Amino acid sequence: MIHPIRPATRIAVNRCGRFGYDRGRFDDSTGDHRHMPDRFGPRGVIALFIPLQNANMQPEYEAMRPTGVSNQIYRFSLARHDRVPEAAIDAVGGALGCRPDLVAVGNSVEMRVLTAPQFADYRARLQEKIGDVPLVTATDATVAALKAMGARRIAAISPMSDEYSQSVADYYEALGFEVPYHTGLQVARPQDIIGIGHAEARAAFRRLDHEDVDTFLHVGGALGIVDSIAALEAELGRPVVSVNVATYWRALRTLGIDDPLTGFGQLAQMP
Repeated sequence: MIHPIRPATRIAVNRCGRFGYDRGRFDDSTGDHRHMPDRFGPRGVIALFIPLQNANMQPEYEAMRPTGVSNQIYRFSLARHDRVPEAAIDAVGGALGCRPDLVAVGNSVEMRVLTAPQFADYRARLQEKIGDVPLVTATDATVAALKAMGARRIAAISPMSDEYSQSVADYYEALGFEVPYHTGLQVARPQDIIGIGHAEARAAFRRLDHEDVDTFLHVGGALGIVDSIAALEAELGRPVVSVNVATYWRALRTLGIDDPLTGFGQLAQMP
């Protein structure tokens, strides 16, 4: 679908909903255009942070983008596995140049053997870098999505090692979810996750298909499955919360944009 470019107009309201920069004011006396609406994103500009070693997250976010929303992509490196949170923190301030209405950091840091208190510190350090611009992290978004779906007992899939898979289970259990089943797909390097196809991902979900599971969770956004979530849900008969959908859904809803995102599973249809 081709998204039309809407011309900027002189209006006296914030076109971006509840948050963000006031893009709707124009000072006729000074000719100040600094607060004109963004003509590519009159409904909102989202600065999306994704890893350098990733080829699918940008097109997946773009596939979900409603008309009138602008996705601005920024990247950070996963080359140092022990410093992924720091890499995101170092990079995130660069987003302010595009005057975003919201910053979203799409990396599932709960795979990195991170406890809930450590994650809270990570979130606070990100927010400090961007000031009062609203922040959505992938980890917070998946938690919000699980709660929205009424999840209690989940099966979790992540693309890398058993150690990371266990870290995911530990993180969500610390938040009150039951995670009796989890698996990692044993991909050694982040840049190789793109090689996991739909058939292999589907097989991983099937291995965790136990009757006592009410929701399936996928973390690790480099595993690109957003276009197969609806089919997975139909096959499994239960919701699938996938991190890239959860992150983008949470970003839009935070901006007050409640468009249903058709074709990306049950969560994407929720207000």
